[in-house]
Amino acid sequence: MTEHEREIRDALKQAFPPVDTQLPRDLWPAVLRKLDADHISVPWYDWVLIGLSAGVLLYFPQLMLVMVYHL
Repeated sequence: MTEHEREIRDALKQAFPPVDTQLPRDLWPAVLRKLDADHISVPWYDWVLIGLSAGVLLYFPQLMLVMVYHL
């Protein structure tokens, strides 16, 4: 390793301090709570997109092949 490479390595070590890899808390209980939640909320704009897609497919049935191709 040359002196130049050593200087670059030292500069990078100073610029980027070591990262703490320990989690501040256990995430598994939060995941279980999220999975046990009973309600599923669908935003209003998803319903609008579904309605628009259905309307376009009813008006232009030829686009069904294009939609299926892109799925």
